[in-house]
Amino acid sequence: MTDALFPDVRGLHTIPTPTPFPVGPANLYLYESDALYLIDTGTNTPEAWEAFLVGMKKLGRDPRDIEKIILTHHHLDHIGLSRKIKDLSGAVIYANPVVLQQIPLFFQEEFTRANLEEVLFELGVPAGLNARLCDERHNFRRYLDDFTVDKLLEDGGFVGPFRAFFRPGHSVSDTVLVHDKEKWAFTGDHLIHKITSNPLLRRKNEAGEREKSLIQYRESLLKTKELPITWCFAGHNTPFTDHAKSIERTLEHLESRSRKILALFNGGSATPFELTQRLFPHLSDAYLYYCLSATTGHLELLEAQGRTVHDRRGGILRYSAGDLPEK
Repeated sequence: MTDALFPDVRGLHTIPTPTPFPVGPANLYLYESDALYLIDTGTNTPEAWEAFLVGMKKLGRDPRDIEKIILTHHHLDHIGLSRKIKDLSGAVIYANPVVLQQIPLFFQEEFTRANLEEVLFELGVPAGLNARLCDERHNFRRYLDDFTVDKLLEDGGFVGPFRAFFRPGHSVSDTVLVHDKEKWAFTGDHLIHKITSNPLLRRKNEAGEREKSLIQYRESLLKTKELPITWCFAGHNTPFTDHAKSIERTLEHLESRSRKILALFNGGSATPFELTQRLFPHLSDAYLYYCLSATTGHLELLEAQGRTVHDRRGGILRYSAGDLPEK
């Protein structure tokens, strides 16, 4: 099948859709099985909507034929067109329960902004830059039409031929969908070919605590490494094989970056924001949130390993190298 993503995966097709984000185009997947499935829905922009419609037409399929939509996680480049496609097709939307929890937060500006401002303040981001980042994150809301999830996935449960595995890390809602018989998988942004997924900063919960995303991501990678997967079809980039080796390379990359961050302390202490500036010296505001997420995640991972410690000064976190020797 010349228009399939990979010749020996029957009924599987890709529809690339543009995004306004640094990661580039997002892959939507159409799969013909017991039903016509759509995996992820892209960003709510005219360009992505047009790409979806054109992609369906090239495949000789009508969007109204889609019966089931499965979302790999709640980020806007993967869920943005869910409402439009559901309104057109009447498809049933399946997702991790956390997706259902996250959707309303995109529209609760006062809460989400105050939460993010507090997190960025603690990480040492100056007030003016903090405000700009909050504006930018809030403006992303325009890439989503409000919708709801019809049926909730269960960790280890099935939807048609797919078994769902919850793998929080890049986001709180990351889900890997493994074809139970053929063993290929939709990996969303959990595993991407030649790209290390960035575990993004979490909001604080009601107890004022924030989940440590990179620690979660590392734990999830180790779980996924044990799954019997042949081909990985990710939310971005091209399909790939040997996911275990890809995960090993990712873990090596994480350790390499951790060592680089340790070397940036120069015997003193620093805020996550200061270390982000040292690690990425030519960083533009457009990439700051992503890079700050990465740096903070590494500091938290290093602390869990006994390789950094932190204290608070005026409510701002400062880290320094820990007492244990590097491994």
